[in-house]
Amino acid sequence: MKAYGYARVSTEQQVKSGSLNQQKKSIAHYCKARGYELVHLYSDAGVSALSHRPEWTELMQRLEAGGAQAVVVTKLDRWGRSVKDLVMSIDQIHQWKVNFVSIGDSIDTSTPNGRLLFHILSAFAEFDRENIKERLAAGRERARAQGKTLHRPRKDLNMREIKRLYDEVHLSASAIGKLMGVSHNTILSRLREMGVEIR
Repeated sequence: MKAYGYARVSTEQQVKSGSLNQQKKSIAHYCKARGYELVHLYSDAGVSALSHRPEWTELMQRLEAGGAQAVVVTKLDRWGRSVKDLVMSIDQIHQWKVNFVSIGDSIDTSTPNGRLLFHILSAFAEFDRENIKERLAAGRERARAQGKTLHRPRKDLNMREIKRLYDEVHLSASAIGKLMGVSHNTILSRLREMGVEIR
């Protein structure tokens, strides 16, 4: 099985302390022990948001193109900073027939136990989404009772990043939407606003 590795640190101090290199060694060791062919090991330093990690973005592009059947990280928080980010991005790579492995969390979605743990993560994310919906609905009801005009505010998105992911990284509108937490129609609409030719 071909695999990509991904390592990340949040601060320059972690780079100096060797944390990034240690992650890389752990991933390489794991792949060798499992008989995986480690095609490439990507790494980012000093950034957290998914859409602002250049190596992560390139990795997602390679996975969408079918470059490997698995991606390996040392811990879940190296891949995503929130349950929402984790679930959305891992669900996306599953759609590309790619397994996700987190060494330190004993998650390997190619196994029944790994898939169960991922489904538990998904359940927490769904629970969080439902709670947010309930709070929003309650807020709307209060606003209506007070005679306020209701409308959906335009979501503030990084237009330059959307264009870059679409034109340079060649991610689909659907994939970009999942990363940014909006529908693919929203992404298509923003691209058209910028005069980008839709492929």
